Amino acid sequence: MKLTSTKHYNYFKNTVNGLFIINIPIKSISATVVGVVIYFTGAESQILEMIFMLLIADLFMGILTSIKHKTFSSSYLVSILYKTSMYLILLMGVNWSVAMCPYLSFLRYIMYLLIVSTELVSILENADLLGFKYSKKVIAIINKNVEDKLKKE
Repeated sequence: MKLTSTKHYNYFKNTVNGLFIINIPIKSISATVVGVVIYFTGAESQILEMIFMLLIADLFMGILTSIKHKTFSSSYLVSILYKTSMYLILLMGVNWSVAMCPYLSFLRYIMYLLIVSTELVSILENADLLGFKYSKKVIAIINKNVEDKLKKE
């Protein structure tokens, strides 16, 4: 498979859209939980371990989903690996920038929060496609509750 600049751009665009735009209520809840854990426990290394476990789980669940629905192809595998490698590159870049300028440490936590929430949403969506009963209901309940609370405020 030849990776052209158009495919590269599409993979990058899909990764950025997934990281910043999709499912904001679920992302806000999971980001809050991760932020509280980091703030009160100082468990940054455990958060990184959790990010890597979520990336691996999402990678395998995406492959299983594509095999089940007979959409597995080399381009699909490349897009999954591209997303995973983009997250790892973002994590390394943010950590290097914090190492050079410690005042930017808030960027590291924002990136952790975005990646964890995106991966949780992706895992729930893959679980729904694999046939798990309650994953779609969990997404719908969280979205409904957060949207109701936002409307009240």
